[in-house]
Amino acid sequence: MSGIGGALNIARWSLYSSQLALEVTAHNIANANTEGFSRQSLRIEPNYPLNVGPGQIGTGVKATEVVRAYDEFINEQVNLKKSEYYFWNAENGAMEEIETIFNESDGYGINKLLGDFWNAWGDLSNNSEGVPERESLINKTRSLVQVSKDVDYNLRAYQRNLDSNLRGAVDEINIIIEQVAELNARITSTEIDGSNNANDLRDRRDLLLGDLSEYMDISYYEEESSGQVMVYIMGGTPLVLGTSEYSLSYGNNVSTGFTNLYWNDNSGRQLDITQRIQGGKIAGWVDVRDNKIGSYLGTMNTLMEELVWQVNDLHSEGVGLSSVSSMVGNVEVSGPGDDLDTDFLFSDRLNAGGSFDIVVYDDATGNATRSTITLDPLNTTVGDLINSIDGLANLNAEIDADDHVHIYADAGFSFAITADETAESSHALGILGVNSFFTWDESVGQPMDDLTETFDVNAYVQNNSSIISAAYVDDNNQVSPGGNDVALGIFSLQDDVITDFGGSGVNTTIDSYYSSFVAQVGVDVQQASMNEKFNDTLLGQYTSRKESVVGINMDEEMASLLQFQHLYQASAKLITIVDEMMQALLSVK
Repeated sequence: MSGIGGALNIARWSLYSSQLALEVTAHNIANANTEGFSRQSLRIEPNYPLNVGPGQIGTGVKATEVVRAYDEFINEQVNLKKSEYYFWNAENGAMEEIETIFNESDGYGINKLLGDFWNAWGDLSNNSEGVPERESLINKTRSLVQVSKDVDYNLRAYQRNLDSNLRGAVDEINIIIEQVAELNARITSTEIDGSNNANDLRDRRDLLLGDLSEYMDISYYEEESSGQVMVYIMGGTPLVLGTSEYSLSYGNNVSTGFTNLYWNDNSGRQLDITQRIQGGKIAGWVDVRDNKIGSYLGTMNTLMEELVWQVNDLHSEGVGLSSVSSMVGNVEVSGPGDDLDTDFLFSDRLNAGGSFDIVVYDDATGNATRSTITLDPLNTTVGDLINSIDGLANLNAEIDADDHVHIYADAGFSFAITADETAESSHALGILGVNSFFTWDESVGQPMDDLTETFDVNAYVQNNSSIISAAYVDDNNQVSPGGNDVALGIFSLQDDVITDFGGSGVNTTIDSYYSSFVAQVGVDVQQASMNEKFNDTLLGQYTSRKESVVGINMDEEMASLLQFQHLYQASAKLITIVDEMMQALLSVK
Protein backbone atom coordinates (compact mmCIF):
# COMPACT_ATOMS: atom_id res chain seq x y z
CA MET A 1 0.00 0.00 0.00
CA SER A 2 1.33 3.41 -0.96
CA GLY A 3 0.07 6.91 -0.40
CA ILE A 4 -1.33 8.22 2.86
CA GLY A 5 -2.31 4.71 3.99
CA GLY A 6 1.25 3.51 3.35
CA ALA A 7 2.70 6.35 5.40
CA LEU A 8 0.33 5.49 8.25
CA ASN A 9 1.38 1.82 8.07
CA ILE A 10 5.07 2.80 8.16
CA ALA A 11 4.43 4.91 11.27
CA ARG A 12 2.53 2.03 12.90
CA TRP A 13 5.40 -0.45 12.36
CA SER A 14 7.96 2.09 13.51
CA LEU A 15 5.91 2.72 16.64
CA TYR A 16 5.68 -1.02 17.28
CA SER A 17 9.42 -1.73 16.77
CA SER A 18 10.50 1.20 18.96
CA GLN A 19 8.13 -0.03 21.67
CA LEU A 20 9.65 -3.54 21.44
CA ALA A 21 13.17 -2.07 21.54
CA LEU A 22 12.25 -0.13 24.68
CA GLU A 23 10.97 -3.35 26.28
CA VAL A 24 14.21 -5.23 25.45
CA THR A 25 16.27 -2.37 26.85
CA ALA A 26 14.14 -2.32 29.99
CA HIS A 27 14.70 -6.10 30.31
CA ASN A 28 18.47 -5.52 30.13
CA ILE A 29 18.36 -2.84 32.79
CA ALA A 30 16.20 -4.97 35.09
CA ASN A 31 18.69 -7.85 34.83
CA ALA A 32 21.88 -5.82 35.07
CA ASN A 33 22.84 -7.67 38.27
CA THR A 34 21.34 -11.06 37.40
CA GLU A 35 24.02 -13.76 37.39
CA GLY A 36 24.51 -15.34 33.98
CA PHE A 37 22.31 -12.85 32.12
CA SER A 38 23.48 -11.90 28.62
CA ARG A 39 22.66 -8.53 27.08
CA GLN A 40 19.81 -8.75 24.56
CA SER A 41 19.02 -6.58 21.57
CA LEU A 42 16.21 -6.28 19.02
CA ARG A 43 17.23 -7.06 15.49
CA ILE A 44 15.42 -4.69 13.09
CA GLU A 45 15.28 -5.01 9.29
CA PRO A 46 13.68 -2.92 6.51
CA ASN A 47 10.27 -4.19 5.52
CA TYR A 48 9.67 -5.47 2.00
CA PRO A 49 9.38 -2.56 -0.52
CA LEU A 50 6.59 -2.06 -3.04
CA ASN A 51 7.14 -1.75 -6.76
CA VAL A 52 5.22 1.35 -7.87
CA GLY A 53 5.38 3.91 -10.63
CA PRO A 54 8.59 5.77 -9.83
CA GLY A 55 10.27 2.62 -8.48
CA GLN A 56 10.44 0.71 -5.22
CA ILE A 57 8.90 2.47 -2.26
CA GLY A 58 9.91 1.34 1.22
CA THR A 59 7.24 0.08 3.57
CA GLY A 60 9.01 0.82 6.83
CA VAL A 61 10.64 -1.45 9.38
CA LYS A 62 10.03 -4.82 10.99
CA ALA A 63 11.39 -6.37 14.21
CA THR A 64 12.66 -9.85 13.30
CA GLU A 65 14.05 -11.37 16.50
CA VAL A 66 15.52 -10.72 19.95
CA VAL A 67 19.14 -11.89 20.05
CA ARG A 68 21.56 -12.16 22.95
CA ALA A 69 25.19 -11.15 22.98
CA TYR A 70 27.22 -14.38 22.96
CA ASP A 71 30.73 -15.52 22.03
CA GLU A 72 30.95 -19.31 21.98
CA PHE A 73 34.77 -19.44 22.08
CA ILE A 74 35.09 -17.09 25.06
CA ASN A 75 32.32 -18.91 26.92
CA GLU A 76 34.08 -22.26 26.46
CA GLN A 77 37.38 -20.76 27.59
CA VAL A 78 35.77 -19.36 30.73
CA ASN A 79 34.40 -22.79 31.62
CA LEU A 80 37.77 -24.42 30.90
CA LYS A 81 39.56 -21.92 33.13
CA LYS A 82 36.91 -22.43 35.80
CA SER A 83 37.76 -26.13 35.92
CA GLU A 84 41.46 -25.39 36.23
CA TYR A 85 40.95 -22.68 38.84
CA TYR A 86 38.58 -24.68 41.03
CA PHE A 87 40.96 -27.66 40.95
CA TRP A 88 43.69 -25.52 42.49
CA ASN A 89 41.20 -23.69 44.69
CA ALA A 90 40.14 -27.02 46.22
CA GLU A 91 43.76 -28.16 46.42
CA ASN A 92 44.94 -24.94 48.04
CA GLY A 93 42.13 -24.88 50.58
CA ALA A 94 42.94 -28.45 51.56
CA MET A 95 46.70 -27.84 51.71
CA GLU A 96 46.24 -24.82 53.95
CA GLU A 97 44.28 -27.03 56.34
CA ILE A 98 47.03 -29.66 56.22
CA GLU A 99 49.67 -27.03 56.91
CA THR A 100 47.91 -26.12 60.16
CA ILE A 101 47.78 -29.80 61.15
CA PHE A 102 51.57 -30.05 61.17
CA ASN A 103 51.90 -26.74 63.04
CA GLU A 104 55.70 -26.56 62.75
CA SER A 105 55.87 -22.77 62.54
CA ASP A 106 54.90 -22.20 66.18
CA GLY A 107 57.64 -24.43 67.60
CA TYR A 108 55.23 -27.06 68.94
CA GLY A 109 55.55 -29.54 66.10
CA ILE A 110 57.15 -32.94 65.79
CA ASN A 111 60.51 -31.42 64.83
CA LYS A 112 60.88 -29.75 68.21
CA LEU A 113 59.50 -32.74 70.10
CA LEU A 114 61.98 -35.04 68.36
CA GLY A 115 64.75 -32.74 69.58
CA ASP A 116 63.35 -32.90 73.13
CA PHE A 117 63.18 -36.69 72.86
CA TRP A 118 66.82 -37.04 71.84
CA ASN A 119 67.93 -34.56 74.49
CA ALA A 120 66.07 -36.54 77.15
CA TRP A 121 68.05 -39.65 76.19
CA GLY A 122 71.19 -37.53 76.30
CA ASP A 123 70.31 -36.41 79.82
CA LEU A 124 69.73 -40.02 80.82
CA SER A 125 73.10 -41.04 79.40
CA ASN A 126 74.72 -38.39 81.61
CA ASN A 127 72.92 -39.68 84.71
CA SER A 128 71.55 -43.14 84.00
CA GLU A 129 70.45 -43.75 87.59
CA GLY A 130 68.59 -40.44 87.89
CA VAL A 131 64.85 -40.82 88.47
CA PRO A 132 64.06 -37.25 87.32
CA GLU A 133 65.87 -37.92 84.03
CA ARG A 134 63.88 -41.11 83.54
CA GLU A 135 60.55 -39.46 84.33
CA SER A 136 61.42 -36.55 82.05
CA LEU A 137 62.20 -38.98 79.24
CA ILE A 138 58.82 -40.65 79.65
CA ASN A 139 56.95 -37.31 79.66
CA LYS A 140 58.77 -35.95 76.62
CA THR A 141 58.26 -39.19 74.75
CA ARG A 142 54.56 -39.15 75.57
CA SER A 143 54.36 -35.61 74.16
CA LEU A 144 56.06 -36.77 70.96
CA VAL A 145 53.75 -39.77 70.70
CA GLN A 146 50.61 -37.72 71.33
CA VAL A 147 51.41 -35.02 68.78
CA SER A 148 52.38 -37.66 66.20
CA LYS A 149 49.09 -39.47 66.78
CA ASP A 150 47.23 -36.14 66.61
CA VAL A 151 48.78 -35.39 63.22
CA ASP A 152 47.87 -38.86 62.01
CA TYR A 153 44.31 -38.58 63.36
CA ASN A 154 43.73 -35.09 61.94
CA LEU A 155 45.03 -36.10 58.52
CA ARG A 156 42.64 -39.04 58.50
CA ALA A 157 39.79 -36.87 59.77
CA TYR A 158 40.42 -34.41 56.96
CA GLN A 159 40.40 -37.28 54.47
CA ARG A 160 36.92 -38.13 55.75
CA ASN A 161 35.90 -34.48 55.39
CA LEU A 162 37.03 -34.45 51.76
CA ASP A 163 35.17 -37.72 51.29
CA SER A 164 32.01 -36.03 52.54
CA ASN A 165 32.60 -33.16 50.11
CA LEU A 166 32.75 -35.64 47.23
CA ARG A 167 29.43 -37.24 48.16
CA GLY A 168 27.77 -33.82 48.42
CA ALA A 169 29.25 -32.80 45.06
CA VAL A 170 27.75 -35.85 43.34
CA ASP A 171 24.29 -34.86 44.54
CA GLU A 172 24.79 -31.30 43.24
CA ILE A 173 26.10 -32.53 39.89
CA ASN A 174 23.10 -34.80 39.36
CA ILE A 175 20.75 -31.86 39.97
CA ILE A 176 22.65 -29.78 37.41
CA ILE A 177 22.62 -32.61 34.86
CA GLU A 178 18.87 -33.01 35.28
CA GLN A 179 18.26 -29.27 34.86
CA VAL A 180 20.42 -29.06 31.72
CA ALA A 181 18.49 -31.93 30.11
CA GLU A 182 15.21 -30.25 31.06
CA LEU A 183 16.34 -26.92 29.60
CA ASN A 184 17.37 -28.68 26.39
CA ALA A 185 13.80 -29.90 26.00
CA ARG A 186 12.29 -26.47 26.76
CA ILE A 187 14.64 -24.65 24.38
CA THR A 188 13.82 -27.03 21.53
CA SER A 189 10.08 -26.64 22.06
CA THR A 190 10.32 -22.85 22.39
CA GLU A 191 12.64 -21.78 19.59
CA ILE A 192 11.71 -21.07 16.01
CA ASP A 193 14.79 -20.52 13.93
CA GLY A 194 15.22 -16.91 12.93
CA SER A 195 12.22 -15.54 14.80
CA ASN A 196 11.92 -16.89 18.36
CA ASN A 197 15.01 -17.35 20.50
CA ALA A 198 14.92 -18.78 24.04
CA ASN A 199 17.54 -16.30 25.23
CA ASP A 200 16.78 -16.45 28.96
CA LEU A 201 16.62 -20.25 28.91
CA ARG A 202 19.97 -20.38 27.13
CA ASP A 203 21.46 -18.06 29.75
CA ARG A 204 20.23 -20.37 32.50
CA ARG A 205 21.71 -23.36 30.68
CA ASP A 206 25.06 -21.62 30.24
CA LEU A 207 25.06 -20.75 33.92
CA LEU A 208 24.49 -24.42 34.80
CA LEU A 209 27.32 -25.50 32.51
CA GLY A 210 29.56 -23.01 34.29
CA ASP A 211 28.49 -24.45 37.65
CA LEU A 212 29.19 -27.97 36.36
CA SER A 213 32.68 -26.96 35.18
CA GLU A 214 33.48 -25.89 38.75
CA TYR A 215 33.14 -29.53 39.78
CA MET A 216 34.86 -31.23 36.85
CA ASP A 217 36.40 -30.68 33.45
CA ILE A 218 33.63 -30.91 30.86
CA SER A 219 33.38 -30.62 27.10
CA TYR A 220 30.19 -29.80 25.24
CA TYR A 221 28.79 -28.69 21.92
CA GLU A 222 25.43 -27.42 20.69
CA GLU A 223 23.50 -29.38 18.12
CA GLU A 224 22.61 -26.75 15.53
CA SER A 225 19.32 -28.23 14.38
CA SER A 226 17.77 -28.62 17.84
CA GLY A 227 19.68 -26.08 19.93
CA GLN A 228 20.39 -28.79 22.51
CA VAL A 229 23.81 -29.19 24.15
CA MET A 230 25.66 -32.49 24.51
CA VAL A 231 27.84 -32.60 27.62
CA TYR A 232 30.75 -35.00 28.15
CA ILE A 233 33.44 -35.78 30.71
CA MET A 234 36.75 -37.60 30.25
CA GLY A 235 36.79 -36.81 26.54
CA GLY A 236 33.71 -38.78 25.52
CA THR A 237 31.67 -40.12 28.44
CA PRO A 238 28.26 -38.43 28.21
CA LEU A 239 26.50 -36.62 31.02
CA VAL A 240 23.77 -35.07 28.88
CA LEU A 241 22.72 -36.13 25.39
CA GLY A 242 19.85 -33.87 24.42
CA THR A 243 17.07 -34.69 26.85
CA SER A 244 18.78 -37.85 28.14
CA GLU A 245 20.82 -37.62 31.32
CA TYR A 246 23.51 -39.89 32.76
CA SER A 247 23.82 -39.56 36.51
CA LEU A 248 26.77 -40.07 38.82
CA SER A 249 26.72 -42.11 42.01
CA TYR A 250 29.07 -42.98 44.82
CA GLY A 251 29.90 -46.05 46.87
CA ASN A 252 32.33 -47.21 49.50
CA ASN A 253 35.64 -48.71 48.43
CA VAL A 254 36.08 -51.68 50.76
CA SER A 255 39.87 -51.70 50.40
CA THR A 256 40.40 -48.01 51.21
CA GLY A 257 37.26 -47.17 53.17
CA PHE A 258 36.76 -44.07 51.04
CA THR A 259 34.19 -43.01 48.48
CA ASN A 260 34.45 -44.06 44.86
CA LEU A 261 32.62 -42.11 42.15
CA TYR A 262 30.74 -43.90 39.39
CA TRP A 263 29.20 -42.93 36.06
CA ASN A 264 25.94 -44.74 35.32
CA ASP A 265 24.45 -45.46 31.93
CA ASN A 266 20.78 -46.12 31.29
CA SER A 267 21.25 -49.90 31.38
CA GLY A 268 22.54 -49.84 34.94
CA ARG A 269 26.20 -50.32 34.03
CA GLN A 270 28.68 -48.45 36.25
CA LEU A 271 32.11 -47.05 35.47
CA ASP A 272 34.56 -46.09 38.21
CA ILE A 273 35.67 -42.54 37.39
CA THR A 274 37.26 -41.61 40.75
CA GLN A 275 40.81 -41.29 39.46
CA ARG A 276 39.87 -40.36 35.89
CA ILE A 277 38.13 -37.03 36.42
CA GLN A 278 40.33 -34.08 35.61
CA GLY A 279 39.89 -30.48 36.66
CA GLY A 280 37.38 -28.97 39.04
CA LYS A 281 36.83 -29.39 42.75
CA ILE A 282 36.32 -33.14 42.54
CA ALA A 283 39.73 -33.82 41.02
CA GLY A 284 41.33 -31.48 43.56
CA TRP A 285 39.66 -33.18 46.51
CA VAL A 286 40.49 -36.67 45.21
CA ASP A 287 44.12 -35.68 44.61
CA VAL A 288 44.55 -34.36 48.14
CA ARG A 289 42.59 -37.22 49.75
CA ASP A 290 44.31 -40.08 47.95
CA ASN A 291 47.66 -38.75 46.78
CA LYS A 292 48.72 -35.92 49.07
CA ILE A 293 47.31 -37.11 52.40
CA GLY A 294 47.86 -40.74 51.45
CA SER A 295 51.53 -39.95 50.84
CA TYR A 296 51.83 -37.93 54.06
CA LEU A 297 50.32 -40.73 56.14
CA GLY A 298 52.68 -43.20 54.52
CA THR A 299 55.67 -40.98 55.23
CA MET A 300 54.57 -40.40 58.82
CA ASN A 301 54.17 -44.13 59.30
CA THR A 302 57.59 -44.82 57.80
CA LEU A 303 59.12 -42.25 60.14
CA MET A 304 57.47 -43.63 63.26
CA GLU A 305 58.15 -47.25 62.31
CA GLU A 306 61.84 -46.44 61.93
CA LEU A 307 61.91 -44.48 65.19
CA VAL A 308 60.14 -47.27 67.09
CA TRP A 309 62.35 -49.96 65.60
CA GLN A 310 65.68 -48.22 66.09
CA VAL A 311 64.90 -47.33 69.73
CA ASN A 312 63.34 -50.69 70.57
CA ASP A 313 66.11 -52.68 68.92
CA LEU A 314 68.67 -51.10 71.27
CA HIS A 315 66.34 -51.01 74.26
CA SER A 316 65.24 -54.66 73.99
CA GLU A 317 68.79 -55.90 74.61
CA GLY A 318 69.56 -53.53 77.47
CA VAL A 319 68.90 -53.46 81.16
CA GLY A 320 67.38 -50.97 83.58
CA LEU A 321 68.47 -50.23 87.14
CA SER A 322 68.02 -53.86 88.19
CA SER A 323 67.17 -57.32 86.94
CA VAL A 324 63.50 -58.26 86.57
CA SER A 325 61.36 -61.30 87.24
CA SER A 326 59.12 -61.03 84.15
CA MET A 327 58.86 -59.56 80.65
CA VAL A 328 55.88 -59.58 78.29
CA GLY A 329 55.98 -58.74 74.59
CA ASN A 330 53.41 -56.37 73.13
CA VAL A 331 52.91 -58.14 69.79
CA GLU A 332 50.01 -60.56 69.65
CA VAL A 333 50.91 -63.95 68.20
CA SER A 334 48.54 -66.62 66.94
CA GLY A 335 50.67 -69.56 68.00
CA PRO A 336 54.16 -71.03 68.22
CA GLY A 337 54.17 -71.63 64.47
CA ASP A 338 54.27 -67.92 63.63
CA ASP A 339 57.47 -67.25 61.69
CA LEU A 340 59.64 -64.38 62.88
CA ASP A 341 61.02 -64.16 59.36
CA THR A 342 57.71 -63.46 57.60
CA ASP A 343 54.66 -62.95 59.81
CA PHE A 344 55.32 -59.71 61.69
CA LEU A 345 55.56 -56.01 60.95
CA PHE A 346 59.29 -55.94 61.53
CA SER A 347 60.04 -59.43 60.16
CA ASP A 348 62.28 -57.92 57.48
CA ARG A 349 64.65 -56.84 60.27
CA LEU A 350 65.25 -60.43 61.48
CA ASN A 351 68.86 -61.57 61.43
CA ALA A 352 68.55 -65.35 61.41
CA GLY A 353 71.70 -66.75 62.99
CA GLY A 354 72.08 -63.70 65.23
CA SER A 355 71.92 -63.89 69.00
CA PHE A 356 71.43 -62.14 72.34
CA ASP A 357 72.32 -63.02 75.93
CA ILE A 358 70.24 -63.67 79.02
CA VAL A 359 71.72 -63.47 82.51
CA VAL A 360 69.84 -65.35 85.26
CA TYR A 361 70.42 -64.28 88.86
CA ASP A 362 69.95 -66.17 92.07
CA ASP A 363 68.44 -63.47 94.25
CA ALA A 364 69.65 -65.14 97.46
CA THR A 365 73.30 -65.65 96.51
CA GLY A 366 73.78 -63.11 93.73
CA ASN A 367 75.21 -65.80 91.45
CA ALA A 368 74.77 -65.02 87.76
CA THR A 369 74.53 -67.45 84.84
CA ARG A 370 74.93 -66.02 81.35
CA SER A 371 73.53 -67.84 78.31
CA THR A 372 73.44 -67.02 74.63
CA ILE A 373 70.23 -67.45 72.65
CA THR A 374 71.06 -68.01 68.97
CA LEU A 375 68.31 -68.20 66.39
CA ASP A 376 68.86 -71.03 63.93
CA PRO A 377 68.33 -69.75 60.35
CA LEU A 378 66.32 -72.91 59.66
CA ASN A 379 64.19 -72.58 62.78
CA THR A 380 62.81 -69.05 63.08
CA THR A 381 59.35 -69.56 64.54
CA VAL A 382 58.09 -68.06 67.78
CA GLY A 383 58.05 -71.60 69.18
CA ASP A 384 61.74 -72.06 68.34
CA LEU A 385 62.61 -68.88 70.25
CA ILE A 386 60.45 -69.84 73.23
CA ASN A 387 62.00 -73.30 73.40
CA SER A 388 65.50 -71.83 73.35
CA ILE A 389 64.70 -69.59 76.34
CA ASP A 390 62.54 -72.10 78.19
CA GLY A 391 65.41 -74.57 78.17
CA LEU A 392 67.53 -72.34 80.41
CA ALA A 393 67.75 -73.18 84.11
CA ASN A 394 65.33 -71.23 86.32
CA LEU A 395 63.88 -69.36 83.33
CA ASN A 396 60.59 -69.93 81.53
CA ALA A 397 59.04 -68.74 78.25
CA GLU A 398 55.54 -69.25 76.93
CA ILE A 399 52.67 -67.69 75.02
CA ASP A 400 50.38 -66.32 77.73
CA ALA A 401 46.60 -66.20 77.87
CA ASP A 402 46.62 -62.84 76.03
CA ASP A 403 48.66 -64.34 73.15
CA HIS A 404 51.89 -62.51 73.98
CA VAL A 405 55.33 -63.95 74.51
CA HIS A 406 56.00 -64.08 78.26
CA ILE A 407 59.46 -64.64 79.79
CA TYR A 408 59.64 -65.13 83.56
CA ALA A 409 62.02 -66.47 86.17
CA ASP A 410 61.40 -69.08 88.83
CA ALA A 411 60.68 -67.89 92.36
CA GLY A 412 63.84 -66.54 93.96
CA PHE A 413 65.43 -65.76 90.63
CA SER A 414 65.52 -62.79 88.25
CA PHE A 415 67.06 -62.08 84.87
CA ALA A 416 68.37 -59.42 82.53
CA ILE A 417 68.67 -59.36 78.76
CA THR A 418 71.81 -57.96 77.20
CA ALA A 419 73.55 -57.86 73.84
CA ASP A 420 75.91 -60.63 72.77
CA GLU A 421 79.21 -58.80 72.40
CA THR A 422 80.62 -61.49 70.09
CA ALA A 423 77.86 -61.58 67.46
CA GLU A 424 75.23 -59.48 65.75
CA SER A 425 71.77 -59.37 67.22
CA SER A 426 69.00 -61.56 65.88
CA HIS A 427 66.54 -58.68 66.58
CA ALA A 428 63.97 -61.31 67.58
CA LEU A 429 63.01 -59.52 70.81
CA GLY A 430 62.49 -56.23 68.98
CA ILE A 431 60.20 -57.96 66.48
CA LEU A 432 58.02 -59.33 69.29
CA GLY A 433 58.15 -56.13 71.38
CA VAL A 434 59.86 -57.84 74.35
CA ASN A 435 61.65 -55.44 76.74
CA SER A 436 60.62 -52.60 74.42
CA PHE A 437 60.46 -48.89 75.08
CA PHE A 438 57.65 -48.37 72.56
CA THR A 439 54.62 -50.58 72.05
CA TRP A 440 52.13 -50.83 69.20
CA ASP A 441 49.07 -52.94 68.38
CA GLU A 442 49.88 -55.81 66.06
CA SER A 443 48.16 -59.15 65.50
CA VAL A 444 49.49 -61.86 63.23
CA GLY A 445 47.32 -62.22 60.16
CA GLN A 446 45.83 -58.73 60.51
CA PRO A 447 46.95 -55.85 58.25
CA MET A 448 49.23 -53.34 59.95
CA ASP A 449 48.75 -50.23 57.86
CA ASP A 450 49.54 -47.51 60.35
CA LEU A 451 51.71 -47.96 63.42
CA THR A 452 51.33 -44.26 64.22
CA GLU A 453 47.68 -44.78 65.18
CA THR A 454 48.48 -47.16 68.05
CA PHE A 455 52.11 -46.74 69.16
CA ASP A 456 52.83 -45.52 72.67
CA VAL A 457 55.36 -45.67 75.49
CA ASN A 458 55.36 -49.16 76.98
CA ALA A 459 52.87 -49.21 79.88
CA TYR A 460 55.39 -51.10 82.03
CA VAL A 461 57.93 -48.33 81.42
CA GLN A 462 55.40 -45.62 82.25
CA ASN A 463 54.54 -47.33 85.53
CA ASN A 464 58.14 -48.06 86.48
CA SER A 465 60.82 -45.83 84.97
CA SER A 466 63.56 -47.94 86.57
CA ILE A 467 63.16 -50.59 83.84
CA ILE A 468 64.16 -48.15 81.09
CA SER A 469 67.19 -49.76 79.48
CA ALA A 470 70.13 -47.41 79.84
CA ALA A 471 73.02 -49.88 79.77
CA TYR A 472 74.19 -53.41 79.04
CA VAL A 473 75.15 -55.98 81.61
CA ASP A 474 78.87 -55.53 82.33
CA ASP A 475 81.67 -58.07 81.87
CA ASN A 476 81.02 -59.42 85.35
CA ASN A 477 77.38 -60.12 84.40
CA GLN A 478 76.20 -57.42 86.76
CA VAL A 479 73.86 -54.50 86.23
CA SER A 480 76.48 -51.78 86.18
CA PRO A 481 75.71 -48.65 88.23
CA GLY A 482 76.15 -45.64 85.99
CA GLY A 483 76.22 -47.65 82.78
CA ASN A 484 74.94 -45.66 79.82
CA ASP A 485 75.75 -47.61 76.64
CA VAL A 486 72.13 -48.07 75.57
CA ALA A 487 71.04 -44.52 76.46
CA LEU A 488 74.03 -43.10 74.63
CA GLY A 489 73.35 -45.34 71.64
CA ILE A 490 69.74 -44.15 71.41
CA PHE A 491 70.83 -40.52 71.86
CA SER A 492 73.26 -41.01 68.96
CA LEU A 493 70.46 -42.23 66.69
CA GLN A 494 69.65 -38.63 65.82
CA ASP A 495 72.95 -38.44 63.92
CA ASP A 496 73.05 -42.00 62.57
CA VAL A 497 72.45 -42.32 58.84
CA ILE A 498 70.04 -45.22 58.31
CA THR A 499 70.50 -47.11 55.08
CA ASP A 500 67.32 -47.55 53.00
CA PHE A 501 65.27 -45.64 55.59
CA GLY A 502 62.06 -47.59 56.18
CA GLY A 503 62.41 -49.20 52.76
CA SER A 504 62.21 -45.79 51.08
CA GLY A 505 65.51 -46.19 49.25
CA VAL A 506 66.86 -43.08 51.00
CA ASN A 507 69.89 -43.05 53.27
CA THR A 508 69.22 -40.45 55.94
CA THR A 509 68.80 -39.75 59.64
CA ILE A 510 65.47 -39.77 61.45
CA ASP A 511 65.56 -36.00 61.95
CA SER A 512 66.55 -35.30 58.35
CA TYR A 513 63.84 -37.60 57.04
CA TYR A 514 61.18 -35.68 58.94
CA SER A 515 62.65 -32.29 57.99
CA SER A 516 62.59 -33.29 54.32
CA PHE A 517 59.02 -34.48 54.73
CA VAL A 518 57.85 -31.20 56.28
CA ALA A 519 59.72 -29.28 53.59
CA GLN A 520 57.87 -31.28 50.92
CA VAL A 521 54.55 -30.43 52.57
CA GLY A 522 55.59 -26.77 52.47
CA VAL A 523 56.44 -27.05 48.77
CA ASP A 524 53.05 -28.63 48.07
CA VAL A 525 51.30 -25.83 49.98
CA GLN A 526 53.23 -23.16 48.07
CA GLN A 527 52.62 -24.84 44.71
CA ALA A 528 48.88 -25.03 45.36
CA SER A 529 48.77 -21.38 46.42
CA MET A 530 50.75 -20.16 43.41
CA ASN A 531 48.70 -22.19 40.94
CA GLU A 532 45.44 -20.98 42.46
CA LYS A 533 46.54 -17.35 42.11
CA PHE A 534 47.80 -17.90 38.56
CA ASN A 535 44.59 -19.58 37.41
CA ASP A 536 42.49 -17.01 39.26
CA THR A 537 44.21 -14.32 37.19
CA LEU A 538 43.58 -16.21 33.93
CA LEU A 539 39.96 -16.83 34.85
CA GLY A 540 39.55 -13.16 35.70
CA GLN A 541 40.91 -12.14 32.30
CA TYR A 542 38.59 -14.45 30.37
CA THR A 543 35.65 -13.49 32.56
CA SER A 544 36.36 -9.81 31.83
CA ARG A 545 36.44 -10.56 28.11
CA LYS A 546 33.13 -12.37 28.40
CA GLU A 547 31.60 -9.50 30.37
CA SER A 548 32.73 -7.05 27.70
CA VAL A 549 30.58 -9.02 25.27
CA VAL A 550 27.57 -10.07 27.33
CA GLY A 551 27.59 -7.62 30.25
CA ILE A 552 25.18 -4.73 30.77
CA ASN A 553 26.61 -1.23 30.44
CA MET A 554 24.11 1.11 32.07
CA ASP A 555 25.37 4.15 30.15
CA GLU A 556 24.78 2.35 26.86
CA GLU A 557 21.34 1.19 27.95
CA MET A 558 20.34 4.72 28.99
CA ALA A 559 21.51 6.01 25.63
CA SER A 560 19.41 3.32 23.95
CA LEU A 561 16.41 4.36 26.03
CA LEU A 562 16.71 7.94 24.76
CA GLN A 563 17.26 6.74 21.20
CA PHE A 564 14.15 4.56 21.15
CA GLN A 565 12.14 7.16 23.07
CA HIS A 566 12.86 9.73 20.36
CA LEU A 567 12.03 7.18 17.69
CA TYR A 568 8.73 6.43 19.41
CA GLN A 569 7.96 10.15 19.63
CA ALA A 570 8.87 10.67 15.96
CA SER A 571 6.67 7.73 14.94
CA ALA A 572 3.80 9.15 16.95
CA LYS A 573 4.36 12.55 15.35
CA LEU A 574 4.24 10.91 11.93
CA ILE A 575 0.85 9.40 12.78
CA THR A 576 -0.39 12.82 13.85
CA ILE A 577 0.74 14.38 10.57
CA VAL A 578 -0.81 11.61 8.49
CA ASP A 579 -4.04 12.05 10.46
CA GLU A 580 -4.06 15.79 9.69
CA MET A 581 -3.48 15.03 6.01
CA MET A 582 -6.40 12.63 5.97
CA GLN A 583 -8.64 15.17 7.77
CA ALA A 584 -7.67 17.79 5.21
CA LEU A 585 -8.48 15.39 2.38
CA LEU A 586 -11.83 14.44 3.83
CA SER A 587 -12.79 18.10 4.37
CA VAL A 588 -12.47 18.99 0.64
CA LYS A 589 -15.91 19.61 -0.94
